[in-house]
Amino acid sequence: MKEKEEGKPSSLRRVVDVDHMRHNDDSSPAAAQSLDTLRDGYSWIRTLESRYPGWHLFPVDGFPFTLPIKELSSSRVCMITLAGVYRKGQKPFNVSPGVVPPQLRPMRFRDRGDWSFREISVDAGPMELAIAHAHYDHTEADEDINCVFPLARLVELEVEGFIGECAPAHYSLMGYVPEVKPILDTTVREIIPRLHKQEVDAVVVSGGCEMSHQSGALIQREIEAAGIPTVGVSVCRDITYHLQAPRAVTLRFPMGNPFGSSMDASMQSRVLRDALTLIGTVQTPGEIVNLPYDWIKL
Repeated sequence: MKEKEEGKPSSLRRVVDVDHMRHNDDSSPAAAQSLDTLRDGYSWIRTLESRYPGWHLFPVDGFPFTLPIKELSSSRVCMITLAGVYRKGQKPFNVSPGVVPPQLRPMRFRDRGDWSFREISVDAGPMELAIAHAHYDHTEADEDINCVFPLARLVELEVEGFIGECAPAHYSLMGYVPEVKPILDTTVREIIPRLHKQEVDAVVVSGGCEMSHQSGALIQREIEAAGIPTVGVSVCRDITYHLQAPRAVTLRFPMGNPFGSSMDASMQSRVLRDALTLIGTVQTPGEIVNLPYDWIKL
């Protein structure tokens, strides 16, 4: 797998270049993430293996990879988030523990997750969207959904002409799924046929919690194998790397902020733009680009 550094910032501040570009009410976010997890080289795989003894990253083989057939400026783009986003009026994702199956109990899993999905129309406004997820801090995303699901930024890129158009419908999952097969079955049987029906040319996949980064990379692989180019936006670099995602950008940002902080439209747009650019520039599978932005809460 190839790795590529896109340069390093000169300070610990984020680089912002405006010229470049539960139906459970108890769905409160998890505890705030330690800044130590943002340091270079931090291992989310070791963190998960320590938290869930006996659990291991899902094994993969090969690199599903599809080259685009259209220029980005003519492409129809869809977003898939694994951050638990839903449109108000839809059933929220289930954040109650439920009955944990016997095979997961020795690994100390206390939640089997929710592998259903929600379809979100492109005309959904930010105030119409909410989050049901118990495994990452979504405080900022509750204030500005574009931190995890930058639909407004994608629409702006369409108006600008950077992409051809937004897909009519986009998709959301919760992503925290210790049992991988159900979420892959959902992707193959439900989401991929909808992508083909919409004639989607490119898909941006982003995660929520660390476990959802496994789900996200595996979903990328399935979509890519079905003939649609994808790009991942990841804040758990080692998980994305080891699961051999077709192409991805990674950032040292907290979970819940893969596209930047609340109300930072410039950074959200920049990350989305940088990710989409990879679809046209990467010619061989497995390239991961480390974007040159560091996190600091202003």
